Amino acid sequence: MKITRFAGALALLLLTNATLRAQVPQFLNYQGRIAVGTPAVNFDGPGSFKFALVNTDASTVYWSNAPDTTPADGVPDAAVSLTVTKGLYSVLLGDTTLPNMTALPATVFANPDVRLRVWFDDGTANGSQLLTPDQRIAAVGYAMMAGALAPGVTIPASAVATPPPGMALIPAGAFTMGDSVDGLSSSTPTVSTTVSAFYMDVNEVTLSQWQSVYYWALENGYPDLQAGSGKGPNHPVQTVSWYACVKWCNARSEQVGKTPVYYTDDAQTAIYKTGNVNVTNAQVKWTTNGYRLPTEAEWEKAARGGLSGQRFPWGMKINQNLANYYGLTDSYSYDLGPNDYNAIGSVGGTSPATSPVGSFAVNGYGLYDMAGNVFEWCWDRYGTPFAGGTDPRGASAGSYRVIRGGSWYFGANYCRSAIRGSLLPDFASNYSGFRAVLAPGQ
Repeated sequence: MKITRFAGALALLLLTNATLRAQVPQFLNYQGRIAVGTPAVNFDGPGSFKFALVNTDASTVYWSNAPDTTPADGVPDAAVSLTVTKGLYSVLLGDTTLPNMTALPATVFANPDVRLRVWFDDGTANGSQLLTPDQRIAAVGYAMMAGALAPGVTIPASAVATPPPGMALIPAGAFTMGDSVDGLSSSTPTVSTTVSAFYMDVNEVTLSQWQSVYYWALENGYPDLQAGSGKGPNHPVQTVSWYACVKWCNARSEQVGKTPVYYTDDAQTAIYKTGNVNVTNAQVKWTTNGYRLPTEAEWEKAARGGLSGQRFPWGMKINQNLANYYGLTDSYSYDLGPNDYNAIGSVGGTSPATSPVGSFAVNGYGLYDMAGNVFEWCWDRYGTPFAGGTDPRGASAGSYRVIRGGSWYFGANYCRSAIRGSLLPDFASNYSGFRAVLAPGQ
């Protein structure tokens, strides 16, 4: 029986004492998906798992969930029993309250490249099988706060960044923006780009999330905000224009007592609440604590999830177990399909063929659907080539706004991390949506 492993989500859970020792996370929180058979079907029921943290080529084992009396094979002697529901499972690696689970030693995190190796046994004659590829531990809160500190150094609890609920911290730093793989005309040359740290919505804004702000906004000075639509409460909102998304971000900020980001004057006194206004960079309070659209540079850094030189957020090839897009295997060598609309989009009807947010594995920063499902509006006016440098904010003029990320309606080529699209800001379709960001520390 073939076993298919979907990339999972890794996150470090920090101690919450008055001070934190830089080298001591308590657990690794791993969430994964698994399917069996051909064609692959999500596994349901009890399963036996073995875990190890290894180096790049697995020649060194830093930790395993149980002792290994035959080190040559690198396989733990005992398994952890977990329940898998519709292909999904989660585990706290290092949680010694689980049978056959050992504690995580601090020395694991002194290594520059740590990867999670998983074996799965579905209880059949297949026995325990190694799932590939190994998953690299993402640069999450622990690594960003403590990665460069020597063992024994302490960090005040107040200095540890805790993302707001439903958001992930995207670390500050440089990355290579643009296409180094396919020679995309609008995404070359590649440029060194640096962005400041920011928080990003883990999921695309859902219909229910949109409505929770929309109805408040109608009663609080936003008379013409679009109602939006969506296939279900937990599907991404769509049929919302760039103008609507910007106004919605302002309303979301005001609803929770934050300072709005977008204004209709350079003095930044008139909050943007109504009409179709092509807000300029000068009319944005970039460092305030309110919600806003990501810049194009922020979006691409977040989408790449810490990887460099890869076509997609997870690597060089794509299939419909990784993202919701239209399969065209004869057109793109990197599209492993299958062809046509992703079957996940047929749940609840075929049009629009969106999928519930979070249906696929996260990228290295813990973000879902950075490829496929719906295109995502960015702040920037569309211009070519895009600018590098520090915290670029797009062209100063232009009629179109940037969209990124691909959608259920388009092929694998639109799911590439570097590809760029553009739409008029008043355009609203059932294949475009968005997610919001916050300045750090908010």
